[in-house]
Amino acid sequence: MKLKKTLVFLLVLSMVLSAFAFACGKKTDEPAEEPGTETDAPAEDENSEDETPDDETADKPTEPSGQLIIGSTTEMSGDFSGVWQNNATDADVRRLIQGYGTVDKTDEGEYVIDDSIVKSYETKDNEDGSKTYTFTIVEGLKYADGKEINAKDYVASYLLWGSRLIGPDFCGAKNTGGMDLVGYDAFSKGEKKEFTGVHLIDDYTFSATINPEKTPYFYELNSVSAGPEDLEFWLGKKVDIKDDGDGCYFAEDINTEEFKNAVKAARDRKTLPASGPYMLEKYDEAQQLATMVINPNFQGDRVGRKPLIEKIILKKITQATQIDDLKTGGVDMIMNIGDGKTINAGMDLTEDEGFAYTDYPRAGYGKIAFGCDVGPTQFPEVRQALAYLLDRNDFAKQFTGGYGSVVNGPFGPAQWFYIETQKELDEKLNSYPYDPAKAVELLEKVGFTLNESGAEYKEGDGIRYKKMDDGKLMPLEIKWASTENNDVSDLLVVKLAENPDLVKAGIKIQRDAMSFDELLNWLYRDKAQDAKYGVPTYNMFNLATGFTPYYDEQYTYSTKKEFLDMGYNTNYIIDADLEKAAQDMVKCTPEDREIFKENFVKFASRWNELLPDLPLYSNQYHDFYNSKVKNWETSEIKGLTSTILDAWVTE
Repeated sequence: MKLKKTLVFLLVLSMVLSAFAFACGKKTDEPAEEPGTETDAPAEDENSEDETPDDETADKPTEPSGQLIIGSTTEMSGDFSGVWQNNATDADVRRLIQGYGTVDKTDEGEYVIDDSIVKSYETKDNEDGSKTYTFTIVEGLKYADGKEINAKDYVASYLLWGSRLIGPDFCGAKNTGGMDLVGYDAFSKGEKKEFTGVHLIDDYTFSATINPEKTPYFYELNSVSAGPEDLEFWLGKKVDIKDDGDGCYFAEDINTEEFKNAVKAARDRKTLPASGPYMLEKYDEAQQLATMVINPNFQGDRVGRKPLIEKIILKKITQATQIDDLKTGGVDMIMNIGDGKTINAGMDLTEDEGFAYTDYPRAGYGKIAFGCDVGPTQFPEVRQALAYLLDRNDFAKQFTGGYGSVVNGPFGPAQWFYIETQKELDEKLNSYPYDPAKAVELLEKVGFTLNESGAEYKEGDGIRYKKMDDGKLMPLEIKWASTENNDVSDLLVVKLAENPDLVKAGIKIQRDAMSFDELLNWLYRDKAQDAKYGVPTYNMFNLATGFTPYYDEQYTYSTKKEFLDMGYNTNYIIDADLEKAAQDMVKCTPEDREIFKENFVKFASRWNELLPDLPLYSNQYHDFYNSKVKNWETSEIKGLTSTILDAWVTE
């Protein structure tokens, strides 16, 4: 029998002291109520508790069996590619379906060449400062449908996802495939048919050359990483890839309306070609169910793991009923639980036989994301004022029930570089303590000093106004895109939107509740879904961010129009110093951890000053599950796919 409700002090302490092997990074989006997360996490957690014996692996089955139903409060959109948007549960489906990448991540978060896929590889430092990786993949790899995989499938991942076809001009997505390679700019804009940094050498060998402007790079292997891509699925017909010596190219021009329609049709099919441990058997959009079964052609991952669970089902559930769903068998597991109410209910459940849990620190945070180019939140002082008008420590304590804490920058307590720089960050970063007087001072400083009539604002005048350069008055009214049926949203109404001190300060927050999928359309300004989303409308959004070990924020805060158009900089914050700080952070070799940390502190400091997001909490995550689930050894860095491959179920 495990101890009920581990002391909050110990939980929070474990979030700070747990050390992990490598970095945490790329983001995915999730509703701010937590479950249904999207990232990978810090090495296997020493604080994890469950009731299984230490020699549980002695009972490991030799053949797969059973099914695992995982409940998630994140809606699935069915857009599983991650190229248009990056919903948390959609990302989980993608990671279970796609595999065979040349670069893999260890369970501890280190990026390595996958020697189960790459038969051999060579590197060459070129005279111009570029660097070439040449990969020879093993023979005999197949997609789930039996189609053979060869070097062209890997080259296709650079060419398709880097093509002009995929980008804003045609399909409205992020055409960043191979973006660090020589020749990307010209190829991605359709100015040159060849991708000069990518070469096809033979049926199983290809090379990729990193642009000298992109070296050194802390995540160098990610620059050349490639996975197999089934061109016929996306383009609707077979299109050959050739290389006459100047680089790889498509045998016919794909930057046309014909292929735009083919890509749309493929996207609408709500599936993906399977090269990973599972394949998508069925996606029921109405019921919000994704059913995956074992890919019969999956040869195993880098360390030889194959699925031991026959069927994985991801199922949409609601936050309010998720413990009941677990208790009654509607689901076998709920993951990434971060709110105190649900954690306490789950701990009560595990006091009885038949249920267990695992806990681990988070590599991310719940947040308010600001639109930094529209309305009052275009001014840093307004964003800072809102921070001073929300008691975040009280908010985090109330939401997480003590199983979490507040962070003051773009990181979570599970990330190695935060752990190793925490003392310095605590000294340098503004914690924005609750201070309504400071909030009013900032609002007056930035010019919100008028009332509705244009006269000097006095207490009791209602909303403040600012006279803009065109002579018009801007009201201090914040439009809030809020997820519905969400505990975080409800708590923000009480703690922020209806806070008497906020009203007294002359601010009005207008909440529009909507589905998470709808919120993401507004956040990403996804004109491919509807032209209305391309019009900047909302000043703030509540959601959450999770990081994978690939912590590279240079595109997240890029000021370049092409990256804004592709939806990378969802805050639409234009600040050259922040952009440069993000770039400098990763401009070092993978061995230069001290330089990375030094520049991370500079980046976090500038970010903390500008506040493109307002972090609300970071958590000690909990997974609760039926005790038929065995060997559930997880963490944020390890991630869902590797965890599932280590686990099995007993019926």
